[in-house]
Formats: sequence, structure tokens, C-alpha cells
Amino acid sequence: MTAPLIRSATKRQFLLQLGLDPNDDRTSQTYWLLKDEAIRAYEAQLQGRRDLLRPEYANQDPPYAAAHFTAAAFSSVVRSIYSAASPVTRQLYNRGCNSQGDNWVISWMLYHVCRYRDGRNIRARSREFHADDDLDDSGSSKASHRRILGASNGS
Repeated sequence: MTAPLIRSATKRQFLLQLGLDPNDDRTSQTYWLLKDEAIRAYEAQLQGRRDLLRPEYANQDPPYAAAHFTAAAFSSVVRSIYSAASPVTRQLYNRGCNSQGDNWVISWMLYHVCRYRDGRNIRARSREFHADDDLDDSGSSKASHRRILGASNGS
């Protein structure tokens, strides 16, 4: 297992922790595969689910931050992402598993999917959804999400 990374770490830190080159186009493609799995799980299992919120957030309107969900609900989605993982993403997820069944790789990605949907991120509100994932830590633009996903799924 690769040493865990805090959820608030940057994309660059995340990639480096996994031993991936943040400047490699293949890394970008792999990153978007990871993110796509987390987005699909979020939309299917968490989005708008008030019944999965911690009691103190039960009356809050969506969108919800990752911290608003119960630990059990969040962990359940992490496990389902792992169970449905593609062979490519499973290799990376295996680097984040521990003996208690937690997975910091999936947790980091799911946290960031929630973060960019919960309305707190200024860049996410001011530009295309998740567009700041195409920026490095200095704010320089990188390859576009549409180009990478479009090349792999015909979009």
C-alpha cells in the first residue's frame, strides 16, 4: 500500500503519491478514468440523498460536501467504486487499500468530486465543472478533459 494522502491534497500531490507523472498524457487519461468512476458513483449513490447525511446536516439542501455524509455512507460508496473498478483503475486503487477495507485513493477522488459539486469552490462555480483539474498547482492550463475522454469514448 502507498502511504495515505490527506483528502485536501492537490491533484499534483495525489498523482505524485501514486508514483504517476503529472505531466504525462497517459496520467491525465488515467486520472479521468478514476474521476469518471467516482462521478458515476456519486451521481448514482450520493447525489441528493438526504437520508445519507449526518444528523446535523439533515435539513440542509443539496449540493452536499463530503463531510455532510455519514462515514458509513461514504465508505459504502468507496467500496462500490472498488468493486466496479476497471482493470486500469483497480491497479491504482490497490495501492490505496488497507487492512480495515479503507481506500485513500478512492476516498481522495470521491472527496474531490463532492467538493466540486458542493458550491464552495470558486473556480468550479466560475468555469466549466471540474475545469480546474486541468490546471497544475501554478494555475497553468493542461490538456482538456473533453479531449481526453472524447478520445476514449467517442464523445
